[in-house]
Amino acid sequence: MRALKKGLQRWTAALLAAALCLSLTACGNRGGGKKIVYDLGQNPENLDPQLASDSASLTVVGNIFEGLLVKTASGEIVPGVAESYTTENSEKRYRFTLRADATWSDGTPVTAYDFAFAFQRLFDKATRSPYAGDFFSISGSRAYYEGTGSLEGLGGKAGDEGTLVIDLWHSDPFFTDLLTTPAAFPCNQAFFEGTKGGYGLSSKDLLSNGPFLLDTWIDNEDANYLFLKANSTYKSDSPVVAGSVLLSVEGGYDERKARFESGKSDCFLYREHPGGKLAERALTYDNTTWCLVLNTQRGMLQNQSVRRGLMLATDTSAIKDLLPAYLKVAGGLVPPSVTMMGQSFREYAGTTVVEAPNAATAKELFSQGLAALGKERPDALTVLCPEGSEGYLGELMQLWQRDLNFFPTQAAAQPLSEVEALVNSGDFDIALLPVTSTQNSVEAYLGDFATGSEWNLPRLSDPAVDGLLEQVKNATSTAEKEALCKQLEEVVLHTGCIIPLYYQAQFFVQGEKAEHIEYNPFFGYVKFKEARKG
Repeated sequence: MRALKKGLQRWTAALLAAALCLSLTACGNRGGGKKIVYDLGQNPENLDPQLASDSASLTVVGNIFEGLLVKTASGEIVPGVAESYTTENSEKRYRFTLRADATWSDGTPVTAYDFAFAFQRLFDKATRSPYAGDFFSISGSRAYYEGTGSLEGLGGKAGDEGTLVIDLWHSDPFFTDLLTTPAAFPCNQAFFEGTKGGYGLSSKDLLSNGPFLLDTWIDNEDANYLFLKANSTYKSDSPVVAGSVLLSVEGGYDERKARFESGKSDCFLYREHPGGKLAERALTYDNTTWCLVLNTQRGMLQNQSVRRGLMLATDTSAIKDLLPAYLKVAGGLVPPSVTMMGQSFREYAGTTVVEAPNAATAKELFSQGLAALGKERPDALTVLCPEGSEGYLGELMQLWQRDLNFFPTQAAAQPLSEVEALVNSGDFDIALLPVTSTQNSVEAYLGDFATGSEWNLPRLSDPAVDGLLEQVKNATSTAEKEALCKQLEEVVLHTGCIIPLYYQAQFFVQGEKAEHIEYNPFFGYVKFKEARKG
């Protein structure tokens, strides 16, 4: 465990923290760069690249590991551990040649076997990686994941230490993009097995290959931070500019914002438009859709007509004037920042695909659904409410009361983390939640609605959705995949399992003296390799 025990260890931790503070100046100039300070907002949950899913974990993983390929801030995909690659068989075979000087943090070589083992772990159902489905274009991957195929049939193999061959069962124009994501980062099998289940849970149980090393991870009552230092064994065509990174895990949103605005940290992710001079440096990303999530396994919500009645009675124009400038009424489920073939999916599929509200049809469907369930009146349901959304929910629930004679209980406002925990456990009826795209992929975003997906918040099990997802996975052309994804979004919405309300923008701002800090809005992580500070 990474948390230190109380007593003597608590006193020792305080001494370590003091010593670290004294040494930061020296460490900060390592490699000619300066110390960059960033507030994570929460502790990392797991630094295993095949498992890391929260933004704090991904920020650390994205700085201490590197994959075959790297995506630059401009979106260009360039060599990482791979020196070069070629394609064969109509781009269904990728042959990567690895850098001869690529090493792990202990100085041992990074080999093709490390990547082959990472893919093996990714598709091993025991790993429970949330990213396995994103890579099912690799031949034999789905069969191995489902237990119907063998490891020998998996299309990711090392020819030798310096050569990795990946076979796809169909060409995938997004495959190189996927290889830049954490799920495709290497894993040293001998080291992994030596951690005996502790891989990624402490600094000692990590072997990394990226531009930084996790030097210190303190999490106790006296100190809560991570310290990254430049990796002296790292080799790249582009140098590590930043000397070190201090990742603080202290305080809530307002406290972290105040530290940034007072110059104590070097970048910040605003929930609202920052305004003033900060607005000039703000990068805007619309990658979150706030939705009402309906638990399709609970009471009357099991009936599609009931759910669709609630959807058609939800008129978002009632909250339009209540929303601050950084929130905009949603016209679809997939948020605007998600692109497909270089354009916003919203531009391709339509800015408004949510069915127009209709009180009469809503009442008819709602009544039909109750009758089909043998119910004379609606169930007593509770709507979970994250802090700050009480007013929006109140307005919408008044419409349900007016048009459907349905009087749900609006739960007392809770921290978002508590609402998410209840939804993840399945202990909820209806909840207002942000649904964020963690990849720039429509397929991945909508794939969460597959039967049995651990990210399937409404617990939906719909044959039409599953069938379309299968067609999307089997699509052999970009045009076919685009058309199927457009249809898939419409079908998911038609189930009534989720009701889009509004899009939320994020605003990433660098400090006045900082530059070249990169933010990935989909994975939610920040990269510091090329960061500079005047």
